[in-house]
Amino acid sequence: MKGCLRFLIVVLLIAALASYFVVTKGPALLEDAKTYLDGALERYHRFIGLFSSEGGESQEPPAGEGDGSGGDSGGDHAGDYGDYKPSVPVDTTLEATLRQGLSNMDSKIDLSALSPTKDAVKNAMSAIIYSSPEYFYLRSEYSISSNNRGVQSITVTYNGTKTEIAAKKQVYESKIAEIVAGAPINGTDFDKILYLHDYFITNYTYDNSLTVRDAYTFFVGKTGVCQAYMLALIATARELGIESIPVTSDPMKHAWNLVKIDGRWYHVDLTWDDTVSYPTFTSYRYFLQSDAGLFAIDADKKESDRHREWVAAESATDTKYDHASYRNAQTPIVKDGGVYYVAVPVENQTNTVHGAVLSGTDVTAMSHFCDVVGGYWMAGQSSFYRDCYAGLAVSGGYLYYNSGNTVVRVSLSTPGVTRSVTVSGLMPGESIYGILGVENGTVTYLKSVAPSEAATATATCEIK
Repeated sequence: MKGCLRFLIVVLLIAALASYFVVTKGPALLEDAKTYLDGALERYHRFIGLFSSEGGESQEPPAGEGDGSGGDSGGDHAGDYGDYKPSVPVDTTLEATLRQGLSNMDSKIDLSALSPTKDAVKNAMSAIIYSSPEYFYLRSEYSISSNNRGVQSITVTYNGTKTEIAAKKQVYESKIAEIVAGAPINGTDFDKILYLHDYFITNYTYDNSLTVRDAYTFFVGKTGVCQAYMLALIATARELGIESIPVTSDPMKHAWNLVKIDGRWYHVDLTWDDTVSYPTFTSYRYFLQSDAGLFAIDADKKESDRHREWVAAESATDTKYDHASYRNAQTPIVKDGGVYYVAVPVENQTNTVHGAVLSGTDVTAMSHFCDVVGGYWMAGQSSFYRDCYAGLAVSGGYLYYNSGNTVVRVSLSTPGVTRSVTVSGLMPGESIYGILGVENGTVTYLKSVAPSEAATATATCEIK
């Protein structure tokens, strides 16, 4: 009913104004009448927008977000901001003008010298918001002012005053510096992106309230939705000299990253790898996948749980890491002396062998280093998991790992030489879920009743 009333008002307005110009002013003024009507309609829409949830030309960021597990339900898709299409070229002059205004925190950015189309402005704003974590202070809505020549200005709002935002910028920069300080100084591009992947997976959690989308709030609160994970990786990878760009999927209501490693692009989806919130767990299912690999690894899932219909400015055609040895690991990779170590499950488990540790200087061609032996990871008090939750640590010429109830030390020079300690004090149903550190033979480990628990209980044991 409201829409019909608006339509009737517009029709009557147009008819009255057209009659006035044609009858009283003559045909020579029809062009002036058209210009006036365009302006009148613009003013009408702006007026109606003050009382309507449609908001005229106001926009909100796409920030599409699923439920973190691949489903379509429970998303925080923010509505009517044009969905970002990374494959659509952005006018570089327009983008530079907008960035200058945002950096200056101008509330109104003059675009009259360019007079771009509304679509061009929307696409440029989307591109900036999705690829520029440094504009965390930009609010989600903006408004466009235009006439028959094109967009003349854009009005934006910010989350705070210039003084407040200057203080937040200092915090933002310090958080980035704190994160990248732990990256391997002389590491390869692979080492650096591996470090960032594992850092965010083990230290951050998914925001189930679906509210945190910007990098600043993500860094401070250590929780966010997919857009926040994506922006955080762009910010920190950039600091380490690694290029990263956004990938979006509107059907998935989801966003993630492409990263450039040794001149090639690969997918990294931090959100879907961060499914368990405790500090000795990670997943590499969606780490450095090609386009084909990302599609294939989800092939056994129902459509709503697959990566699908994504768009990006680049293609990930290199399949180097698609079948890397770490793909099924559930605890972090470690590196020592140029050699990588990773714990993985094995197909034919026995009563004592529950996984294997692989090693090598190339993660795409690792070989067997030792078996993971000891007790089961218990599922309750009568069942057990067939996954391998062996955390790894290297210290003093030894590799340390854990089984469900045992901590084992293996000589790096002679893998067959081992010592082990069966841990006492585990409660019924508890198992060891990773190693937090080793100092002078004392191992700090984490225990829990299940791998899905946000475990915080730690204990130590000594191997001499």
